[in-house]
Amino acid sequence: MKSNYLAIITALFLAEIAATFESAMLYAALPTLIREFGDPITAGWLVTIHLLIGAAAGVLVGRLGDIYGRKSMTLWMLVIATIGSIMSAVTDNFGVVLAGRALQGLSVAVIPLSIGLIRESLPKERVPVAVGLMTTGSGVGVAVGLVLGGVIVDNLNWHWLFVVSAILLALSWVAIKFWVPGKPGIPTKQPIDWIEGLLPAPGIMAVLYGVSQSKAFGWSDPSVWGTVLVGALVMAYWSRRSLRASEPFVDLRLVASRNVALANLLTICLGLGTMQLVLVFSTYTQSPAWTLAGLGLGATVAGLAKLPSNVLSFFAGPLSGWLTKTFGDRPTVIIGTLLAVSGWLIGVGLPNTLMEVIAILCVISFGTTILNAAIYNVIVGTVPEARTGEAIGTIAVTRGMASAIGAQIIAVLLATATLTDPASGAQLPSPEGFRLTMIWIAGLTAVGVVLALFLKPHRKVAPDVEAAAREQAASEA
Repeated sequence: MKSNYLAIITALFLAEIAATFESAMLYAALPTLIREFGDPITAGWLVTIHLLIGAAAGVLVGRLGDIYGRKSMTLWMLVIATIGSIMSAVTDNFGVVLAGRALQGLSVAVIPLSIGLIRESLPKERVPVAVGLMTTGSGVGVAVGLVLGGVIVDNLNWHWLFVVSAILLALSWVAIKFWVPGKPGIPTKQPIDWIEGLLPAPGIMAVLYGVSQSKAFGWSDPSVWGTVLVGALVMAYWSRRSLRASEPFVDLRLVASRNVALANLLTICLGLGTMQLVLVFSTYTQSPAWTLAGLGLGATVAGLAKLPSNVLSFFAGPLSGWLTKTFGDRPTVIIGTLLAVSGWLIGVGLPNTLMEVIAILCVISFGTTILNAAIYNVIVGTVPEARTGEAIGTIAVTRGMASAIGAQIIAVLLATATLTDPASGAQLPSPEGFRLTMIWIAGLTAVGVVLALFLKPHRKVAPDVEAAAREQAASEA
């Protein structure tokens, strides 16, 4: 049986790496793609479309997995993403590459589906550590994407990025097909309200699109705040429709329950703050040393500086699961919070060497990974198994939206105190700007301690009821 557990975890871990590789690989290739397609805005859409589709797919696909079976939905998402990678690999036409990237965005939905598959496939006592391990898969995928993506664009044609991506996705499909057992979903008692089910997608995409365009056009531009407003109105209408439904596609009452709401609030704090780790320290390491707030390193070295923390964080996820299993949610969240906060507070002193930066990144990343795994375990330990994909999907959406907004806030904070580059006239962040930014992030992250105090112990979900529902679904199939 132990080998079966390892096979399941390996298959899902590979799928998480493939999904996050899709996101990270393009960051390393952006300079090349800018030259290929003519300008930064055009090339930037290859990142933006993936972000928009991925964020919108989280709740929708997560819930469909709950209803129709998580394994089958995972396999379908991998097939569609593989097709998207092949489309982008075989053409120089920007429109086709962009369409391929949109399809690849659906691979992001593999993450909430994987958490649900862990819960339904493994014994209860193994779930917390396995969920923690899944969390580290995202970090590994980012590291592989940044490093391998850079190697590919430096030595091969950029199309090979998508070839490698397609291979990873295909291998994930094979592994999940043959190693993950899967269970039938639990159908809804009433016909699905597809309008309610699909409404969050355009709402989320509109909000994220508006936020992403604010840096280029400013918040005073009607196209920016107007798009955000339209998205917010769509989400408000969807919320009203969902709350009035007797069997909603997405149960907002579940999302509003104490532990799930606290998990989402904690995710917002992390997205606005400590999840901006790469943005803050990439800027810091590449800023000129004469500003006294930078090391003057190149982009390649700045990217490699993150690798040790990614490796160390591989152990943080399982540790988080063990802490949750042994001591509960509250101590785990508090430990992760204190580690991350301590790293940011050390950063306020503005490190002078690359080794100091690496050490700070390791502390922050280790604590943040513990927190992310703890958030998933709060959800898994609180909601019924039949709603796992839906609940984890809301976390993914919350993280995506908070991270997008957080990036804009960080840009504003860094711009509050600047120095002028005498050579180019560009405005560069000053020591005061970096200190203010790191204090802001430390404060937001510290809110996790307060939120942890309000977490309730896991309630026991009635397994017999859900087992009966699955048996009925299987008999009617």
